[in-house]
Amino acid sequence: MNILQFLAEMAGTALLTLALLSVLSALWTVWAVPAMHVVREPRWLRVPAVTGMVGVSAAASAGFADGSGALATALLLLGVAALVGWRLPRLHAAGVVMMTVAGLSVPVTSVWMWGLLGELGFPGWARGLFLGAVVAGLVPAVMRTAALLVHDAALTHRDWRRPHRALAARAEGAFVSVHVPCHAEPPALVMATLDALAAQDYADFEVLVCDNNTADEALWRPVQAHCAWLNQRLGQRRFRFFHVSPIAGAKAGALNYLLREMAAGTELVAVVDADYLAEPQFLSQLVGHFDDPAIGYVQTPHDYRDFASEAYLRGCYFEYMPANRVSFPGLNEYGCAVTIGTMCLLRAEALVRAGGWAEWCLSEDSELSVRLRGLGYQGIFVDETFGRGLIPATFLDYKKQRFRWMAGPVQQVVRHWRMLLPRALGGVGQLNGWSKLLEVERSMGPVMLAARTVMGTAAGVLAGLLTLAGLLPVFVLPAVGWWALVLASTASLIHATTRMRLAGCTRPGDMARAALARMALSWVTMVAGVAGLTGRRLAWRRTPKFEAARSGVAALRSVWAETALGLGFFAVTMGMAALGGALGRDLALLTGASALLASMRFLAAPVMALMSEARLAARPEAVAEPEIMLRKAA
Repeated sequence: MNILQFLAEMAGTALLTLALLSVLSALWTVWAVPAMHVVREPRWLRVPAVTGMVGVSAAASAGFADGSGALATALLLLGVAALVGWRLPRLHAAGVVMMTVAGLSVPVTSVWMWGLLGELGFPGWARGLFLGAVVAGLVPAVMRTAALLVHDAALTHRDWRRPHRALAARAEGAFVSVHVPCHAEPPALVMATLDALAAQDYADFEVLVCDNNTADEALWRPVQAHCAWLNQRLGQRRFRFFHVSPIAGAKAGALNYLLREMAAGTELVAVVDADYLAEPQFLSQLVGHFDDPAIGYVQTPHDYRDFASEAYLRGCYFEYMPANRVSFPGLNEYGCAVTIGTMCLLRAEALVRAGGWAEWCLSEDSELSVRLRGLGYQGIFVDETFGRGLIPATFLDYKKQRFRWMAGPVQQVVRHWRMLLPRALGGVGQLNGWSKLLEVERSMGPVMLAARTVMGTAAGVLAGLLTLAGLLPVFVLPAVGWWALVLASTASLIHATTRMRLAGCTRPGDMARAALARMALSWVTMVAGVAGLTGRRLAWRRTPKFEAARSGVAALRSVWAETALGLGFFAVTMGMAALGGALGRDLALLTGASALLASMRFLAAPVMALMSEARLAARPEAVAEPEIMLRKAA
């Protein structure tokens, strides 16, 4: 056996071993991490557990290769795991194995596929195209692996170093100016938000409300009167109301206006969206973090209310939560916490020094955190809920919200690319290395989603056409490849359910609805990523807070693109099934499965739109906005 044959055989054994390891580490995580920041694995067990998982996986894979290949695979994996454990001492056993698998999956799979294509007699140009695809995807793969360490820190880390909890309540302290921007909101909704702020158990604060560009007085006059009533009840002028029209910059423009109006001597600025009901301790338990002069902002999670009784809203809610409850704490641990628009506090001096809010960016909140970190300030993400808002009532509004959230970070990278460069290449500012990497990785996410969705099917279709033309041999996937696919898919499912569980979702039905909601947002995520790359100014489309009425056929018209794409990919699936005999079973099955997954991803959108319509149909008929305006005015 020559060295090339040995490496090819070892790669097959290593591939299956990695797939088995991914399942074992996922199962170990289920046991080891019962809740956020809780690890039941004793420290002494890490090395024996890692060794045991590697040994069991290598032994189980030995039937697909001779003993020397299995032994070499085990030694390689143990060596890499030892290096990971040494460099990342805070990981528990499953974390060490997870990062070992993540680091080796691409090179091992690539070597194995290269050898397989040679065995099947694929021509040199075809293997060259494969090698080019591997090289092109190498940088994104490395970035994705590094980002995994951060985003899944809740699943892999034993020790947490940075603050992430609220502090003991203070009755008084630094003066806080609370800013509440609003535009054409239901008056009762905004007034409830102000009532919650009036009930803060903290003495030193004011509340500034900026209603921007609302044309109908029936919407903003009641809020203005309510501020005056609150001041009368409190016996002091704590609430100030501003109706400003015209004003540019949407929410960011309103927040910049309030920066000019806040009280002299303001030390901290808080931002609360018009629909968020803040807990009484929102200010009192967070202001203490600013005793450290390096802290520029403190962010708490997005959270929501009035969703538990409706299946559609539960799906939306649990789609939101993994980012807020699992990913954001990881960002915080690596010094990359971001501001996310509401329920946050910022150091007023830092905010002014950074130049205020970016009126050109759809995610003016996270963009500001980039500039603040670039100035040397640090942020803290406190993973406790201090306020709850409303989930968009329709799927169309849900998509509009996600467009802002996805396009904005891409705009940030386009505008601030010099801040994201390594210093050796002319990078400016004081962003740490993790911040730079994760900002780029986040902005690439929508583009990479599009690439993964399209390229798998496109490559299979192209290979099928070339096979029919006699330019390529029939592709046959060995048993080790099928087993690796099944095991890797199983590990991914376990991993996803673990993230959901840590985010508070424990019912299988809610997990399924959350997965449906996430898939349904695929198209708008891709479109938002491309829109952000253009560099053009994008319109800021707010999320309406009025109770929506049924829109009938219009609900399906809003998802026509996703429906067309979903049906198109399904047609490819049917085509692969019909051509299976001519193409070869394995290529037809792999390409058809890839197209079916893409079809499901896009067709989830019309399903969510219909679920939204069904929800609205089951509720009392919504009152039209003009009628609401008249009623509120009265």
